[in-house]
Amino acid sequence: MFLRFTLLDADKDSGRKRGVLVAAHELRDSDKLSADEHRVLQEALRWFNQNLHVPPCLKLPENRRALSWFKSDAKAPLSRMWALVEIMKVHGFQVELHKTRTPGRILYEDGWQVVAKPVRGRREAW
Repeated sequence: MFLRFTLLDADKDSGRKRGVLVAAHELRDSDKLSADEHRVLQEALRWFNQNLHVPPCLKLPENRRALSWFKSDAKAPLSRMWALVEIMKVHGFQVELHKTRTPGRILYEDGWQVVAKPVRGRREAW
């Protein structure tokens, strides 16, 4: 099973719902957070930057539609993601959790995540 956290608004490149990590960086850089929220958000984002590999395939123009999914057994990043989700919700973001067994054509995989390109013309299972 694969998990993806999204917001209701669409990403301009992929046309898919925006991921929480992108929005969390934007919220961190805003002036809307309390000092404690900023610290928690900054610590979580620092952890992701240090521990979650950004696959090179995401930088290729032909993969602009590719989406990142967590593996359901990726306990360390998922626990931090839930902390981000709580802060996002407090600030009015509507976060959705999507689950699928078929994320599309997998372009990259490591112990915690996959990057997959959705299959054109197929209705999303999630």
